[in-house]
Amino acid sequence: MSEETKSKKYGRITFKSVSLGRALHILRKHYEAEKQPEALVIPYVLTCAAYLESKLNESLFLFAMKRYGNEVADALMSLSLPKKLNVLVPVLTDGKYRINTKHIVYQRLASLIRVRNSLAHAKSEIEEVDEDPEGLFGIPFFLTDPTEMLRRPKIDLPDLTLGAAKTFSPLEYHDALQKLERWFHLRYPDRLGKVAIVLDRSKEPQWKEATSKMVKFLE
Repeated sequence: MSEETKSKKYGRITFKSVSLGRALHILRKHYEAEKQPEALVIPYVLTCAAYLESKLNESLFLFAMKRYGNEVADALMSLSLPKKLNVLVPVLTDGKYRINTKHIVYQRLASLIRVRNSLAHAKSEIEEVDEDPEGLFGIPFFLTDPTEMLRRPKIDLPDLTLGAAKTFSPLEYHDALQKLERWFHLRYPDRLGKVAIVLDRSKEPQWKEATSKMVKFLE
């Protein structure tokens, strides 16, 4: 077989954020068409969080792999999701900018991460319930005193959202993702001067080197 007929191997990257972005678009259409039903809040919010994570991973990994190599890229992938969000801007702009943590878009994205963690690691909770004596009854147990139980347990209707929309709605999370894409990913690194989601570090107080020489004192 000649060199011309030998097959060649190529690397191909599949961007998971593309499929997740399409899923978000479909979820938004259903969510708005059905007048924001509670049953869609959790899948909508979790898909928003999955899109954010995939976008952060793709951006950080590709940039670091090209600029610094696989070891640095892998190290960035080991960061927690909140830290990935915080280092995204300085890493992709070589430290010229940082993300504005006081901006509403950042606050929504940070909230999205917290809600995602709460949903992904949902735990049962114990709560105290007050009841009048007439609302209790005793259950006798062998060789023990009767145990008081609630006659009519106060059970609230289940929250289908598990609090996922308590701080921000799924639409607000989705809008924050779109703004991050439009304001940062489509403008970095050369057109970020007037974007409110980032801050120019050169205009902030900086550490200054007191000396550039190591002086050895001899007795």
